[in-house]
Amino acid sequence: MFSKTNQVNPLNLFDCRKFIKKPKGLEFLQVSFDWSDNENLIEKWIEENLKGRYYVGKHLAVNKEGKIQNYILVGFENPKELSLFNLSCPFIRNQ
Repeated sequence: MFSKTNQVNPLNLFDCRKFIKKPKGLEFLQVSFDWSDNENLIEKWIEENLKGRYYVGKHLAVNKEGKIQNYILVGFENPKELSLFNLSCPFIRNQ
């Protein structure tokens, strides 16, 4: 159920909204995180506020200083949803 409009989202109904593995062709954002529950909070925010398919997962990447760091990788099929997520989600820090 999409909580803002009280309409059923067909992707939620058929349980095909969240990607299990990282697919090609999505628009991605690397989000640094401070605590382990952050991934669950981000996923809950996406479920409540956005409509399209998405991917959320933990990954390793090299930061600007050349050190390996943990990131939460968030990807969306629709680039508009990535912009909305980046501007509106209270659980991420913009770098």
